[in-house]
Amino acid sequence: MRYFDSLPNVVVTNSNNQSYVLKNLLVRTQLIPQLAKNPLIFYKYSIQDGDTPEIIAHKYYNDMYRYWIILFANEILDPQWNWPLNTNQFNDFLSSKYPSTNIYTTVHHYEKTITQFDISTQTTTVNTVEITQSDYNSFMPVNSTFTLPTGPVNYTTSASVVNIYDYEVAQNEAKRTINILNSQYIDQFEQEFKKLLS
Repeated sequence: MRYFDSLPNVVVTNSNNQSYVLKNLLVRTQLIPQLAKNPLIFYKYSIQDGDTPEIIAHKYYNDMYRYWIILFANEILDPQWNWPLNTNQFNDFLSSKYPSTNIYTTVHHYEKTITQFDISTQTTTVNTVEITQSDYNSFMPVNSTFTLPTGPVNYTTSASVVNIYDYEVAQNEAKRTINILNSQYIDQFEQEFKKLLS
């Protein structure tokens, strides 16, 4: 099923009182968040250089016109900027955005990383927050252990400088992991989608 075929029709009348049947491009629906987290229905895919929504749809659904399902499942409204850039596009983007800046030495921001390791559950939790240059300059690392009712926890903090290049790489890479709808549910998904929009 092609995306625009599933959109409902609306009748629009112009100033000359002529009526036209058009597709309603403003209608919207969305995936139930819990559904997207179900590993039986969706699984993770890492976008490779050269991948497009059409290529992935052809690869998994044997139909490039199901590209919209790839975009819809990941709430991607703008595939140009919400899709990871390939190496050449990324380099062009950096040259255009930072034409006279040394992106490898110019600071974008400073970060503080807090790592907690729960010894009893063998679980590591990492939180990173942006800090000011002043906080970075006065930062003192911490490496300690404290005890919770569940057991001891190792607690460490560190601070780092993030240059422009590393920041932009992280932003681009964050778009690389997407959800792919299991192909056995694809027909049912399309039917439900069309029913919701009708």
